[in-house]
Amino acid sequence: MAMTALERCKYFGVANIQGMAYHPGPSNYSKSVAPGTLYERSDFYNNIFTQLWSTLPNETGVQGRGDLLRFKQQLGVNFIHCYDWSEPVTQKDEHGNEIKLLEHDTFFKLCSELGMKVTLPISNYVMELLSKGEDISAADMVLNILNEVGHYPNPAVGMIKVFNEYELCYDRSPKHVVEVLEYIAGWDPHNPNDECHLPIMVCTSFGMKDGIEGAGYMRDVYDEMMRRKNLGPWTPQDFWRERMVFATNPQNLAADIKNYLEERLPAYWAKHNIPAPPVMFTELGSNMTQTGGEANQAKWMSEQIAASKPGSSGGNMLGACVFLNEERPWEDGPERTYGVMRFNPDTSWGRPATNSMANTKFPVWDNNGWWWGKSASYPVEQQAPKLNYASVAKAWAYAGKTLQDAE
Repeated sequence: MAMTALERCKYFGVANIQGMAYHPGPSNYSKSVAPGTLYERSDFYNNIFTQLWSTLPNETGVQGRGDLLRFKQQLGVNFIHCYDWSEPVTQKDEHGNEIKLLEHDTFFKLCSELGMKVTLPISNYVMELLSKGEDISAADMVLNILNEVGHYPNPAVGMIKVFNEYELCYDRSPKHVVEVLEYIAGWDPHNPNDECHLPIMVCTSFGMKDGIEGAGYMRDVYDEMMRRKNLGPWTPQDFWRERMVFATNPQNLAADIKNYLEERLPAYWAKHNIPAPPVMFTELGSNMTQTGGEANQAKWMSEQIAASKPGSSGGNMLGACVFLNEERPWEDGPERTYGVMRFNPDTSWGRPATNSMANTKFPVWDNNGWWWGKSASYPVEQQAPKLNYASVAKAWAYAGKTLQDAE
């Protein structure tokens, strides 16, 4: 008998999530960049940007900042929630040898060594393609992403993620979510073993629809699934019960979050006779405009984490990812103030010892029909903890201890 979605999450090690929503953009990152430039893909989880998350020096001697090790040791993080994700890029040289110009295996390997699970994002790049009617390109991109992980999934990968707040992106259609589910359902039977089929998370905002935050948009996905005769070899009912995870992004006070998990959300699924899926928070936190300052932001974070315990919500709650690893200088207004660290001198971690520029290469398409590696560099800079960093550490890494005890 196939596993339920909750059993599947437990099997893949994602039922006790202490997660970090992770977008390690360098300080000179911009959301608007020209094609063919280093930050065009905004995918930092690959061999191009190892110095942000690895501790090893690269060939030019620039010391890696070691974000992943820091999260593990200082915060107790066991799950990394990723965002923009590119398909791998390979090119054969003149001898027929394969050169990996963009790959995520290096990132997966380190996460696995640290005992961390990772989302495999089918990102909003695919949503954009589907919104434009470019179905073939979208399907190819999804399959290339899945093939990098393999039919016997890379041990670092804990679940597939379909889009980030799909209802706010491009044409906002739940049909595109289900189209991606169909791609996955068509790919999975190449390995018929149920224990090789990953949970699939759909992420919504905490926006209000149908009288409830977030779940109304997930219901739209459910309804769209039920209009299908099948999803690959599965009935849509079986696919929902066996694979689907609901993710949403609350910024509310802890008391409201607790009520949502214990009362409003279970009642909503029951009201509509929808089997309650596992639930998780992919972006838990608040900006400093909401909270009235950094000290209150930290207080809210402590209380929000306490209200988001795995095992709550009738046993369906998987846990939460705090939002975000860093303040983002490229954002405007309150959006800049999310994050548990900021670009500032820091002695509490010690990596990198000095701020430096890391040399790298990234793939650029040549119109003659091949990829080539273009040289570039990016800053690797110290990041200092904010007050809410200690909130996360106390909740996960040092539960039952003081920070002084842990030191």
